Amino acid sequence: MATELRDQLGVDVVHLMPCFDAVHKNQAASSIDRLNMLNLAICDDAGLLLDDREIKRNAPSYTIDSLRELREQVKDESLVIVMGSDSLRGLKSWKEAESFSKLTNLIFINRPGVALDNSFESSVLSQLGFSRAGTLDEMKNSLNGLWIQLNLTALDVSSTEIREAVYEGNSIRYLVKDAVRQYICDNALYRN
Repeated sequence: MATELRDQLGVDVVHLMPCFDAVHKNQAASSIDRLNMLNLAICDDAGLLLDDREIKRNAPSYTIDSLRELREQVKDESLVIVMGSDSLRGLKSWKEAESFSKLTNLIFINRPGVALDNSFESSVLSQLGFSRAGTLDEMKNSLNGLWIQLNLTALDVSSTEIREAVYEGNSIRYLVKDAVRQYICDNALYRN
């Protein structure tokens, strides 16, 4: 999805930022294990970069903190955060979510089984100060405050299904890259 997103946006690089400690859910693997697995998953794709700022922060992850850092870093360039529809559902409960529209644009992608309708998107996002972008180009030319939905090729595979398969002793081959599968096996992740 990240590679397809990069192509649709017409950018050279998409940054992937794993969180240190997600405050909205329990993590089944340590932040270092998740960082290592993501690195293995993207290491041979120059268009995907690992941003480890939240791991280095070594504290509970709040997206607002990273958005402020990124805004300072990119200055007067467009900034876009991308999330799945499952995350968008709970966005209003995120720390200082009402400040996001002053810092970034937003792209959301429907996840399999978690499609949202336009009335939900519009009402939640307008309450948070976002306006719907007409096109990706419009968003790319705006510093912040716009949202758009993109339809990307979504594999109906979730991290929960992968963890359950490992726990039950089933193969995860073809669900994750071989290097990631080997890392999970070598480090006995998701066995408990």
